[in-house]
Amino acid sequence: MDTSFYHVSERTIERVAEVAASTVPGSRNIDAKLAGLAGRSLPRIEAHIDRTTGLVAIDAEIATSYPAPVAAITDAVRATIIAHIRTLAGMDVSRVNVTVANVESIDDGSRVTWDDVATHDAFIIPEPIQVSPTEITHPVTNEREELAPIEARSLVDDMRAVTTPTPPSVRTPKPPKPVIVSGVDVPEPLEPFAPETPMPVALRAPSLPALQPLTPIAVKAFGHMRPVEVPWQRPLRDITVDRQPLKPVTIQPSARPTSPRGPAPKPVVIPQAPQPKPLQQITIEPVVKYYDRTN
Repeated sequence: MDTSFYHVSERTIERVAEVAASTVPGSRNIDAKLAGLAGRSLPRIEAHIDRTTGLVAIDAEIATSYPAPVAAITDAVRATIIAHIRTLAGMDVSRVNVTVANVESIDDGSRVTWDDVATHDAFIIPEPIQVSPTEITHPVTNEREELAPIEARSLVDDMRAVTTPTPPSVRTPKPPKPVIVSGVDVPEPLEPFAPETPMPVALRAPSLPALQPLTPIAVKAFGHMRPVEVPWQRPLRDITVDRQPLKPVTIQPSARPTSPRGPAPKPVVIPQAPQPKPLQQITIEPVVKYYDRTN
């Protein structure tokens, strides 16, 4: 069982259909930039792929030249698109809707005839791809050369003899002559000096002024007391509350509840499945459309 698969996107199918429609005589290619502000590029292809059945539905908008057989051009475009998609993509085409969106005249004055459209070959034969094998070159290694000897010199050979300078002469200093000590003159003794004692100062007792009599201070009261009259209060009265006499309450014992009984269970009915019927085989035949040039 072959488990390999491939995936073809809708953009790939649209590109194949655009190239196929452009090869038909009388089909014009219009660029959107050259068509003006509101123009569209033609041919314009929209592809819809049904992944379940593997069929492709094509909606094509083309531009034809004038004068030219428009019906023959649309039939040739439909057949060419089907042939190119089957050959290059390996998918069947369920429908191809061709819409003539623009008509342009040929600049050189020539015209496309029905014979030009009828002689157009809708089928395409893929050309084999020639692949030239890559030449494999082996690397070439040069022969081994003999190593050149290296002469190494020691730094000891470059060293020179060290010359020691002569030591400087040391001079012995001469000791100084001893100083002769002369006699020392002793100063005359000083007479003793007796300091004079000052006379004692007589102390005087301080004199205090005579005591003066105290002045009486009269304190005035800030407020005067005045009599206040209080209103006469009535004596309290006895209040009698009318209350009905209490009645004795007698609680009667309640009866014990009886335990409820549920309904009797119903018998369980087991459903029985019907007998399976044999399956009917469904055969789906794909719709194949070919372009007949004889009609």
